[in-house]
Order: sequence, then C-alpha cells, then structure tokens
Amino acid sequence: MSVQAEAQEQEEFDKLFTVFDGSSPEDVSHARQLWSSLSLLPPLESRLVSADIRQRLPVSRPQRSTTAGAKPSASEPPSVHDARQLQEERRRYAAMADQRKEIQALMRRQREQRIQKELLSVAFKPKVKVFRENMRKPQEASETEMDKELVKQLQ
Repeated sequence: MSVQAEAQEQEEFDKLFTVFDGSSPEDVSHARQLWSSLSLLPPLESRLVSADIRQRLPVSRPQRSTTAGAKPSASEPPSVHDARQLQEERRRYAAMADQRKEIQALMRRQREQRIQKELLSVAFKPKVKVFRENMRKPQEASETEMDKELVKQLQ
C-alpha cells in the first residue's frame, strides 16, 4: 500500500512541479529564484479593474441658469437678453437703495423723538449728585465740630 501510494504521489508530483534532476545545487537555487520572481498576470477578462475599460459613466454637470430664471427666447439675440438682465439688476439695486433710505429716515426720526423726550424729562429727573453732596456736608460739619472740640481739649 505504501509503495503504490508513493508511486502515485510521485507521478502527480512530477506532473505539477518541475524537478531539477542532475543539476548542481547552485543552478537549482538560481532556477528557483527565477521561477519565483516571475509571475504571470491573469487574463484581462478575469481582472476586476482594467485601464482599457472605462469603469464609470460620465458625470453630468449641473447647467448654469440665468439669475432671473427666464431663458432667452429664440427670437432675442444674446445682447438683448444681457441688456434686459442688466436693467433688472439695476431695478433691484435701486429698490434696495430706496428701502435703505427709508430705513435711515425712520431711524433719524426716532432718534430726534428720543432726544426731545429726554430733554423734556431732564427737568423731572432727581438731582442725584446734589443729593449726595448735601449728604456729605452734614457729615463734614460734624467732623469739623469734633475737630474743634479736640483742639480745645488740647489747649
């Protein structure tokens, strides 16, 4: 059993592998290095990615639309469309400028009204500084009286 099994294994081994019979060990090592360094590439059909085959479909880019959203009609030349677009922009900027002027005028009126109200209320506001000064004067007077008494006691 072992002799027949070994013979069959040897035949399969000879079919699958190259044996260097009768060669020097140095030649065998060089041959092994050569065969191990060479590797055959798989056929093109079995590769997952190939440089020759386009892998992706082209990506569609978004088309630029006009600012107003209206496309020029076939009867209008491009220069007329550009002129209309320019006019529309000028109208929008003029409207924005008018709105800005109105806001500034409103703010100016509100400021003037606030200043007038403050001027009217000045007469009715309590005099905080004067009140504090009056509070300090009695204390200063009592301190000066105490100082005078101390001076009299020393004399």
